[in-house]
Amino acid sequence: MYQLGKIVKHEGKFLVIEFEEEINAEYLKTLARGKENLALVKPLDNEPLSAKQNALSHVLIRDISDWYADAPKHVEDMLKYEYEYDQDEPFRHSIASKNEGNVWITLLIQFVIREGVPLKKRYAYLLEKDDFFYYCCKYRSCCVCGRPHAQIHHVSAVGNRNRNKVDQRQFPFASLCWKHHNIAHNSGQPEFLSKYRVKPVYLDRDTLIKIGITSNAQLMRFDEEYANEEIFKKAIKEV
Repeated sequence: MYQLGKIVKHEGKFLVIEFEEEINAEYLKTLARGKENLALVKPLDNEPLSAKQNALSHVLIRDISDWYADAPKHVEDMLKYEYEYDQDEPFRHSIASKNEGNVWITLLIQFVIREGVPLKKRYAYLLEKDDFFYYCCKYRSCCVCGRPHAQIHHVSAVGNRNRNKVDQRQFPFASLCWKHHNIAHNSGQPEFLSKYRVKPVYLDRDTLIKIGITSNAQLMRFDEEYANEEIFKKAIKEV
């Protein structure tokens, strides 16, 4: 059971919430079962789903349904089931907040790239989303044309350095097919990124390992070096 309330005071770790209806003390006592009463609180975003979010959502659903060869309503219901499973609450375009819209669109983007759904065009608002470029890298899909089995392009050149001795978390990447990878190298980074509207992204530990850019052992070695450096800096300060 959800209760809608208004935050009337906030101080550090404490919130005072005024609910629309009186809370039944006996019901709280039953829920506590002789222990402390706990509550799951989710601050709500007052800004509604934007027109751009709404438009992108529906064109992605349309493209997925065309690829899936099913009615858009059936596909939308399937995706909303996945959203509700992950978020523990339903998604409805008519009442969704901007934050909920971001979560929903991220789910759609991941589905499209993971499953290799062909898009009718490179939607402008899609190219503003870091998630799009991140999932292109994670699933090795070209962020320009959508071809699978893409190559991972170092946007900031590693150069002649031994890549085993470079912490790949410090470099941004883009996922490009062989054709667009060659164009990127031949035309120069600034011109390529601007022309094709590519947003390089930094990849997390698990993704770098999953796509074979680095290994867990290499990252653990860097983490140990960083820790030793911090210990050294602290020791110097204390002398």
